[in-house]
Amino acid sequence: MTQRSTVLPKSTEISEADFLAAQIRGLSRAEKAAGAKALAFMLDITPKQLGNILAGASTHPKRQWDALAADPSALDDIAALYGRRIVDKEAVCDVDDASVLIARLMLWLQEAEHPESPGGRSIVHTELLPAEFMIRQLHAATGNWLEQIKRARAA
Repeated sequence: MTQRSTVLPKSTEISEADFLAAQIRGLSRAEKAAGAKALAFMLDITPKQLGNILAGASTHPKRQWDALAADPSALDDIAALYGRRIVDKEAVCDVDDASVLIARLMLWLQEAEHPESPGGRSIVHTELLPAEFMIRQLHAATGNWLEQIKRARAA
């Protein structure tokens, strides 16, 4: 005799609207990195179809993965919703040498805040945009450390 359970399986609390917003953020970064026509070509769609997707139309998940060619962080927003990260298959570890990353960011910060830099002592968008990938890597690393701290405190 089969016993029925009234316990429901664990489900996600992520709404479709939140998922779609995360998808659009990732594709928008890819579009900024490659340009609309180039990204549309990479995704095997027309620029008009890309515009529709960025306006909220649904798309096949393959297109989001294909957007990684334009921007390695194209899936980060979706992964973050689920408390996950996307790392390269050949990655040595999930935070590939964080000390080197921090050193690179410190050097970038020194140069960006130098009085003779484009923004003087202030960091301007022309300095921020090229550093976005490094900043996102550090953000992912520190987020991972904070999650480890949270789990340790919960134990």
